[in-house]
Amino acid sequence: MVLCSHHLKSVFVRNEQENLVLMDPNQIEVIQFPDIHIPIRREPTQEIYLALQPPEAQPYVVAPLEMPAQDVAVFAQQRLDVLRELRTDMLKHFKKTRSLKCHFKTGDVAYLLGRPFMLRSNPLSSEKKTKKGTRGRANVRATLRSDFSVIDLFVIQAGNYEQGKAAFFGFAQSVFSHNIQSLLEQCMKRVFPNVPAAKNVKCRPMRDAWVRFEEERDTVWFSESLIPYPANAVVYAYLSEAIKRYAPEASDEERKELLSRGVPDWENMKALLNDANNQFAL
Repeated sequence: MVLCSHHLKSVFVRNEQENLVLMDPNQIEVIQFPDIHIPIRREPTQEIYLALQPPEAQPYVVAPLEMPAQDVAVFAQQRLDVLRELRTDMLKHFKKTRSLKCHFKTGDVAYLLGRPFMLRSNPLSSEKKTKKGTRGRANVRATLRSDFSVIDLFVIQAGNYEQGKAAFFGFAQSVFSHNIQSLLEQCMKRVFPNVPAAKNVKCRPMRDAWVRFEEERDTVWFSESLIPYPANAVVYAYLSEAIKRYAPEASDEERKELLSRGVPDWENMKALLNDANNQFAL
């Protein structure tokens, strides 16, 4: 391994075929291999994973802020063979189209709570192939490989849009509901400490609203269209409706103060949701 930094006075060289970690004066870290370079994106997270940026299939690795660069490099090095296979799939996909709109085919990218996942569409089995979309929707499923930010879709007909979409959202709904629940509880404690968050978080297609409350069932419904958005945008959509319900007489200034208490960057999240051309919009 070669480790270079403007803070270091020495350079250690072992093997030119091994990974090279570079850090320029602007603190941009890159893991370099003979045929590929992988920038490191530091985020306040406990996870580390590889991902691909469409359409060029540029790989990058997301890593915790304090994780040593050498450890990040080892993580990437151990997964190089699979990463190359994924790059081949994505490049093949974008040879046929330059559109970034997700059609739930191999090589596409779909977002789940703001995180991009490359999709791979796989047939369940040759015996179960059918041209009937309804049967396909009844049997489809999906699995996650977190270290590569990849979701495998298992469908009756590989590449079928409706089946692929059903497989993705069937999986994504449970992930979305599980993760959003705790964030809603935290938000309500900050903004309406005497009002508990709904015990049930569910998703469904909704054309005329982002969020609906169903108090008799202690349930809050989210539009399926919110699933791709970052968590802060989802919480903002929820809090906007909660303020209408629990502080209906609030003035504009009071409403803004409540929003700021619950979602400090609410103005950015509002603008994101109002932008019909943003990368998360379905």
